[in-house]
Amino acid sequence: MIPKSNLRKTAIGAMILLCALTLLSCVSSFVIYRNGFADLPRQFQTALALCCVVAVEGCFAWLLYGFATSFSSAVERGVSMAGIVFLFSTMAVNIVTHYQMAKRIELNEFQRGWIEWGGVAVVVAVLAIVLVIEMGNPESRLRRLELRVSGMQREAVLVAKRAALEEETVIEAMEERARREAADLARRITGEDEPRRSEFHLAEIGRDGAGKEMRRR
Repeated sequence: MIPKSNLRKTAIGAMILLCALTLLSCVSSFVIYRNGFADLPRQFQTALALCCVVAVEGCFAWLLYGFATSFSSAVERGVSMAGIVFLFSTMAVNIVTHYQMAKRIELNEFQRGWIEWGGVAVVVAVLAIVLVIEMGNPESRLRRLELRVSGMQREAVLVAKRAALEEETVIEAMEERARREAADLARRITGEDEPRRSEFHLAEIGRDGAGKEMRRR
């Protein structure tokens, strides 16, 4: 059985090599991406190139970490492995192309096309990789399923309420309420409520007067 200390040393060595490769790729990617924003002021050119570098190199590190620790579904692991291979190839192409540019070695047709549009297209591919993995996340699927079930429950309640409104008992109650409201409105229009209101008002005055008399005593 391999000692745990040896496994730890092997993992540390692999991390050091990957970090060195990633830092080297960051420099090469920055040079290539910066030329793609040459029409902008220098500050924006540098900032956008850094954003591209962070997107590509950061996605590579994120995929490695996720594949080793948290990605569990077949979609996540499959897409992350394909993304790792794709981004590693991208980093290798950037390093070789930058080296040839620095040495003023003539680039082949593929490398010229890579500088013109291929390198920036990788950023779009990174966005697609992240979206697919997030959509395939089991927790995201559970949240979507919970929302779907909650929506179906609310829909069932509304359907039951709508069906209840069509019951004969509810319809009769609504008709009775409408008749009462109509009768009350008719009394108000014809003035039949005036005597009742006057009597009620006089009764209220009488009660107030009696109350004042009792307090005086």
